[in-house]
Amino acid sequence: MRSLVSAATCLLALSLPALLGVVHAQENVLTRVAPSVMECYEDGQVFERDNRLPMTMNMLIELVRKVEDTPGFQQDIRQLAISILHRFRQDGIVRATGVTNIPGVIPFSPTEFQFTKHRVLFSRLLPGNAVNFPNSTLSTEERCALHFMLSNSIDRRVRGDENIRCSQLSQYRAARIPREVDFKDRSKLRSNYLGDNEMLAQPEMDRIRKQIKKHKLQSATAARLEMGPDEENLAEGEEPQEAAGVEDGAEPEDEPAAIDAAADDEEAGEPLEEDRAAGELGDVSLVDIASNAISACPVENGVVYTPWGSVMAGTVMAGIAAGLEPQMVQLRDLVSTRTGEYRSRQQVTPMRVDNRWAATLSGDLAEVSLLHAPSEANVQIGAAGAWNRTVAPRWYFLSQRENLQMTDSEIRAGIDGLLLATNVAEWRSRANGLRLSQVLDMYYSQRGVFNDTVRSCNRRDLFTTVAPMQQLREQTVAFSTVLDKEMQMPFTVNQQAIINFSDRATDALANYIPTALNDLSCEATAIVMNDPTVWRTAADLYIFVDAAWPHRDAYSVVSHILDSVDVGRFGTTYTVLNARDGSVVVNTTQFLSDFHLTYTQQLHESLPTGFNLPNVFRRLRNETNTLMSEERRNNSISGRAKIALTIVHTDRVSEGDTNFAIQHLQIFREEVPDLRFLYLSAGDPGRFNRFVRDERRDVFPLRELESGAVIDTVRVQLNPVIHRIQQEPRRVVNPRCGHDWIQENWGTNSMNQWVEPRGINFYRLHPNYFFQQGNNRRLRIQGHGFATLTVCHSRWVERPRLNTTENQDSIQCRTINSDAADIDLSNACDGHSVIHTCPPLFVSVEGPQVPPAVIRCSEPECRFPDNARFAIILDNMGCFSGASRTVSSLLMAAFAVLLLTLFK
Repeated sequence: MRSLVSAATCLLALSLPALLGVVHAQENVLTRVAPSVMECYEDGQVFERDNRLPMTMNMLIELVRKVEDTPGFQQDIRQLAISILHRFRQDGIVRATGVTNIPGVIPFSPTEFQFTKHRVLFSRLLPGNAVNFPNSTLSTEERCALHFMLSNSIDRRVRGDENIRCSQLSQYRAARIPREVDFKDRSKLRSNYLGDNEMLAQPEMDRIRKQIKKHKLQSATAARLEMGPDEENLAEGEEPQEAAGVEDGAEPEDEPAAIDAAADDEEAGEPLEEDRAAGELGDVSLVDIASNAISACPVENGVVYTPWGSVMAGTVMAGIAAGLEPQMVQLRDLVSTRTGEYRSRQQVTPMRVDNRWAATLSGDLAEVSLLHAPSEANVQIGAAGAWNRTVAPRWYFLSQRENLQMTDSEIRAGIDGLLLATNVAEWRSRANGLRLSQVLDMYYSQRGVFNDTVRSCNRRDLFTTVAPMQQLREQTVAFSTVLDKEMQMPFTVNQQAIINFSDRATDALANYIPTALNDLSCEATAIVMNDPTVWRTAADLYIFVDAAWPHRDAYSVVSHILDSVDVGRFGTTYTVLNARDGSVVVNTTQFLSDFHLTYTQQLHESLPTGFNLPNVFRRLRNETNTLMSEERRNNSISGRAKIALTIVHTDRVSEGDTNFAIQHLQIFREEVPDLRFLYLSAGDPGRFNRFVRDERRDVFPLRELESGAVIDTVRVQLNPVIHRIQQEPRRVVNPRCGHDWIQENWGTNSMNQWVEPRGINFYRLHPNYFFQQGNNRRLRIQGHGFATLTVCHSRWVERPRLNTTENQDSIQCRTINSDAADIDLSNACDGHSVIHTCPPLFVSVEGPQVPPAVIRCSEPECRFPDNARFAIILDNMGCFSGASRTVSSLLMAAFAVLLLTLFK
């Protein structure tokens, strides 16, 4: 007996560390906020939603890529997907009603219905851990951004801004839903109409009002972590305000055309503009919770914005993880078999759960089957929503407050996640070293994953292919059976009822997707209409901001521009500077997060206001001199455009500053021939026409963002600017020149470049590098055998392409694979006496229309695995600049003026 006890003790001792490890690994399935994300709830500044990083797919991809780029990081795509989910995702976390934030108590816990499914998935179907996740790579703000992006819950608390938010949403919803003839009869209203909400019975309302009045006398304020919790007090003597929005049975006011247009945008995934007239979130009056105990437009958490409709990011990531480690698990291994009834039933109709379905569509449908279907005659699927602002979105409001078991963002994510889960294993076998960021970047873009079919803008057309109805029904029944044994519900259902409810939920989803999920199409979001070409921006972007703009406007404008120009190590770096004194506001960086974490309202208000063009020019000269010196030191021929964008308020340029600018523009053209000046200004933008090379293309108007506007003015106004930045050719330079244009030696310089299928890169080489005659002077495009590329060049067409209708006679094209295309520049400026009359060389390299059969691009510099590598080679380029003569002429002119003044 003693020997048995000893053996058992030893076995327990050996297994205890493993058990502890499992507990640690599964901390996100505990019925409390996981220790790994507690930092996101303990610090009010971090938790405050308006301080968070924007909830966008671009930001999510950036954070994932940042982890992948960690020095020494060795996890593959499967390990990283599991690691991120276990480290940051915990569904169902909501704030506890009536619990204040005091030391030792965090008033949050995973008590919402989403947590049950979450616990089943991560304890049984997506096992793993986050032990090797590189936490130090990300800042606290970045780690918490991942948590909030990946964790699903719905905050139903009355915030106090419903009179603004919900009225906007009701207008949007009313424009989308056909109205019945008789609005006096509430029973005839469409059941998903915003005004058709369950209200508390009058005695319950009266009881809550009494509690509020009593509580108001006891305390002047209530602790809160974010805006308007339901326990916040009314001011002394203030009468409770009735709930705003659409009254029961009331017909909304007729909406103007602008509202209808905005509704069209919203259904396509565009956000609602925030009403600035009413102040920022939290500045609006409180709504009495007794009038509307559940917010008429709750906040949905875990949603990220994409141009093709907002999605639940955690579901998408779970689909990828499940697809990389698919499991078919029998129900007897997932649910309790304590009753003989279930065991005998399983012998007759055995069922298995596919973790790819459970993590995506059937998982959400199971929640509908158990929580919604039993209580309604007609199963309702879907709940539309809208963002609080057009750029840098952080608040996602739902248009209804009930039937939220499967919202629009969950439907989109379910389709996306299942598509990715179905294909990701095959993609991984084709592309060695496939990265998680690459899958997300390809799918949520115009290009698609290795073809132009599997992409988010095609999700509605792909739904029936990826989710056959019979399989969808079977998987929904199977997972509903699992959840039934795990979820605490106010009723009990038998297996036949589960089958019936699952069938009804599946049918409702199949009917909803083609009729109500009206997201933007691939064609509608193409960069150039009727052109499937993928354009990528690569630039060194200097943004000068006049702090006379309100912070909200300046922040929105810069944020949207950066979000649209491929910021990152594969494309654009940027620097934000002050337009008054030229000081650096955000240091040169390749991360979007740096702008959002640095450019705060407090910083903006500390900056000097106004615009001083001489200071802008002086700072630009310093910045460009530094860059060109680095290019010489690193022997880099660039490969990125160089653009200075100045965002001016209403300041004008004085006559003296105008003369200074015109003189120094000549110096810039000699010293930095590739630099392009763009101006975005309030008032008359024509006042900057003299300071650009092409006034038709380089000067843009910017109106102040209308307060309370529903139309997306930021995007509409900035589209021409963004397209202009995208169209600017990439620089090709002779790095031996540096900023002083002194060439000490001659020879060959080269750089590797990459282009994707259906992508195109445009380059420009200025005559400053080939003005005089030179032997064996040429530019060569050398293929590396990755794919067949089309190389075109011209001296007159800035963006030369094959089969273009523009000056076809002046464009020469050829295809290459492992061979090269040579462009002779030995005597390219013959007949031109000055550099400025000699045209540049324009070159384009276009990827194949069909992705290559063999995917080879595995270097860290490859943005995508199917990129084709090629080299740009410069032979015997020179350094020709009249900068010294121009400066001497300016100095002589200034000296002459000084002499005339002295001898008058």
